[in-house]
Amino acid sequence: MDLYENFLLKNAPQITSIESSLRSLTYILPGRFHDAELASQALYAALNLIGIYHNSIIKQAAQAHADENKTGPVEESTFNRYLQFWSSRSKLNTTASTLLSVISYTQVLMEMAVLKKLGPKRQWELVASLEALKVLLRLTLFQTTGQRMLLYPTHLQRDVDPSTLVSTGPQPTMKEEGWVGKRTGVTVPSLSSSIDLNNGLRHKNAHNDVTDYLLSKVLTPEKLRKPEQMVQVQKNISKIGELLYIFRPLVYVLSILRWGKRSWRPWIISLVIEILSQVTLLKGYESKSSRNNMMALEKQEFNRRIKLILFNLMRGAFYLKITRPRLERFCNRTESKPIVSMAAGILRDYLPLWEKIYFYTSAS
Repeated sequence: MDLYENFLLKNAPQITSIESSLRSLTYILPGRFHDAELASQALYAALNLIGIYHNSIIKQAAQAHADENKTGPVEESTFNRYLQFWSSRSKLNTTASTLLSVISYTQVLMEMAVLKKLGPKRQWELVASLEALKVLLRLTLFQTTGQRMLLYPTHLQRDVDPSTLVSTGPQPTMKEEGWVGKRTGVTVPSLSSSIDLNNGLRHKNAHNDVTDYLLSKVLTPEKLRKPEQMVQVQKNISKIGELLYIFRPLVYVLSILRWGKRSWRPWIISLVIEILSQVTLLKGYESKSSRNNMMALEKQEFNRRIKLILFNLMRGAFYLKITRPRLERFCNRTESKPIVSMAAGILRDYLPLWEKIYFYTSAS
């Protein structure tokens, strides 16, 4: 394990780019060969789980690097500070967060494997079980954080640039330019060394470095807040909105098991709960002056949830009866056009997957 960690840190600058390239590959694999979808998801799950492990190694190395250079503790993002605070206070919180992260990265793979080996009935049993488990885990996080808004993802993010961990060797000294008088032995510098032609550029770079350093030390309101103050305790109507958000996926799956995927009832019920969740949540943050009192992390999470509403176009009866037919017509019209046909081909490979695999578009 030590050998792997040393190898990782020596190649730290390349790690992020390699991970990103391999993730991009997983998006174009489906349809390329037999069981390509399963291979794609296996690679995607492995990359993300290994990425979480890499984050912990890089974080420890960054702190060790800072201690060695006596630069003080590594400055962390508000998101990581918040997650670490609650994780350090409760082992239950740590366990629930870890399980949610693992499930989120492997749920599509598990669903595909069960569908392939055991059939649709077992597939939906797995989906219902995972959604029920995620509800329990999210309720655990909700309670262990003092009933605050749940943030995504539930694991620490990579907020350290891996390239900064690479130690740099001694800088080469520049050779003096000039000439030495044969008779007097006096060294006369050349014109280029007397006049720094790059002085303006160097001064500008130095100014930028100082500015960046000073800006990093500015105490913003977010930096001054304690971790428990970064996300507010939910009260009254906003608490109802958060609980609706937690239970929405499970209610949707149970509705599908009751009425089927082609019925409009599950889709409508899910959409109503989702919109009601966001409206009540937003209402709970409004003050008497109708101003929004959300903190930065809360705004970021709320905006993410608003965007997730668009996934309703890609699931259930709406996808089967409206979205997919239109996408198929688009693929048919563009299959003979160069370049566009390549994108249409990849899109066509995903159409049946979005219909068969629940977790592809579940946004849960």
